[in-house]
Amino acid sequence: MTSVTRPRARSALVSGAAWLLLAAAVGCDSGDDIGSKDKGSSSGHAADAPEVTTVTTLHAVGKRLDSVHRARVKAGVTEVIDPWFDGAFLGDFPRSSWSAAFTGFTKGAAADAQARDVDLLTNAAIADQIDSATATRRRVRLNVFAFQGHPRGATAHFVLDFTTKGELAESMQLRGDLYLAKDKGEWKIFGYDVDQAEPV
Repeated sequence: MTSVTRPRARSALVSGAAWLLLAAAVGCDSGDDIGSKDKGSSSGHAADAPEVTTVTTLHAVGKRLDSVHRARVKAGVTEVIDPWFDGAFLGDFPRSSWSAAFTGFTKGAAADAQARDVDLLTNAAIADQIDSATATRRRVRLNVFAFQGHPRGATAHFVLDFTTKGELAESMQLRGDLYLAKDKGEWKIFGYDVDQAEPV
């Protein structure tokens, strides 16, 4: 039997800090399944489907994180992840620059992504084969680390399903983890562990 390992983009910054955030995020379980078959649209044709927005849920949070902070965390993290989804995988193709996709990343993570992992963290590898890509599901599930009632970091488990049109017409799925921390009051992605998008 032959074992095939899919390419994976993993930031060098993911070592201890990211796992600490994951281990420290202990609290309530929303019961939400990020792998649910509910894609937010029943149509098999992306062009006919309504625009899909990102659904962000809290999986584990600190017990002292109140409802106001929980809402702010979901909104703040979504505002950081959405530009990556849109700038890296969705919209019209081909495109010559991917820098807009990494505006929510720290400088170090953005440099790693563009220098080493751009083919895995964007549609760069297939950009010349597609005319457009449209999301059919955008799901994010958060584990949040809070200290004294204030959120400090989060692990975002995500699934992005999208369809492509052009020479390559496929239904694709991207999934993985993003590691975020507050930087001057704003959420930033400082690390990632992402599998290559594949047909589903």
